[in-house]
Amino acid sequence: MIRRVAAHFVLGLRAPWRSRLVAALLVLLAATVLVLPAHLHSDGTPAGELRMLLTWTLGPAMAILAAASLWAGCAAISPEVWDRRYASAAVTPARPFEAWLGRWLGLVAIDAALLAAVLLGVGAQVAWRVPAAATAVRARLAADPDAFEAEVRRVYRDIFPDGAPDGHEAGVLASIRRDLAGEAYLPVAPGRARAWGFLLPDPAPEEAELRFQFMSSYGSLQGAKGALAVSADGRAVAEIPVTNDDPGFVSATLPASALRGARRLAVEFRNGESADGGASVLLRQSDSLRVLVPAGGLAANLLRAFLALLAPLALLAALGAALGCAFSFPVAAFLATAVVTMALASGGTAFRDSFAGESHHHGEARVETRLDRATRRFSLGASAVLRESTAPIDRTEALDRLGDGIAVDARAAFLALLLDGLALPLLLGLLGGLALRARCREMP
Repeated sequence: MIRRVAAHFVLGLRAPWRSRLVAALLVLLAATVLVLPAHLHSDGTPAGELRMLLTWTLGPAMAILAAASLWAGCAAISPEVWDRRYASAAVTPARPFEAWLGRWLGLVAIDAALLAAVLLGVGAQVAWRVPAAATAVRARLAADPDAFEAEVRRVYRDIFPDGAPDGHEAGVLASIRRDLAGEAYLPVAPGRARAWGFLLPDPAPEEAELRFQFMSSYGSLQGAKGALAVSADGRAVAEIPVTNDDPGFVSATLPASALRGARRLAVEFRNGESADGGASVLLRQSDSLRVLVPAGGLAANLLRAFLALLAPLALLAALGAALGCAFSFPVAAFLATAVVTMALASGGTAFRDSFAGESHHHGEARVETRLDRATRRFSLGASAVLRESTAPIDRTEALDRLGDGIAVDARAAFLALLLDGLALPLLLGLLGGLALRARCREMP
């Protein structure tokens, strides 16, 4: 088996270079990495320069690599079968899945080499244009689940001081948990507070940077009146004022002496606006407050990002190769692009709401038919499957974390590579192998 897979692996390395479309995409890739940064201008700060080089450059480069992987996968086997030149699988012991596996591994090897070259090129430009101090990587402290549950209970008491109606407490608590864990901005009224809890590593970090982002109900460029109270294991550590001179962002550094020996860090923001006409503060519980600690340098972060970014490229190559086993190249490319578009759309609420929400009409509402119900259920089901299958890739947040100087989670990167970069492609390969076997039987 190894020899047969290796033979198709070599063919998988050769085939993409013969495609003019893929060659053109590679020229665009080189221009994106080498030429585009020279024409982009940041805000003049080292942090802005770092974000420009890592996010604004790697984003288009990944889009080009993704398109090249998808279409090269579609062209890996399909043209040979369509032109009836793929006789090896019919007359030799090579199984269709082995042929697919070899071609896919060849594409993944090319993707890995190109992605490594892109990251090295961008990393070299960062080393040349950004001060070394600005490239320090920080990791986000993990949230304390007990503190989150305590905040859920406090919000519940603020809404229902006398308790929810009988039989509704569990549902209300579940709704509050979803709201706090989601990405929507929730208000903190004048005189009210919102709290976060974090688990400190052992040993304690050398320092911790606290970043607080918020929106005033008066506007995104307006500040707020209040304070951040920081405590470690119940011991008061710092009181950080939030004033109208802080338009949506406050940063402070906590020294190691304040954290030494502690296991839990708690931060509470209290809105100090007056109750008469004061502004509410809009916060996202999962993202408005971050506590960052030192986590190595840029090289290690690029390596973790390499693993996270290789996963979607491997998945796209597998999708294209599987569809190429069943259809001609134009049809496979069209279907693959449609699937990717659906996967991207399934991550947004607008796509789900368009099917889940009720339609409003001026006049008598149209009666839903069985076809309407079947279409809606299929659309929602397909959206859910695509969303859940690509969730490990989304959770890595590799490009955003690189640009923000935040460590890419190594566990999330390995999980994405294992599930979306290996397990799911192998499942697609089995389906593609079955389709290729059926097509080979139709050959004269």
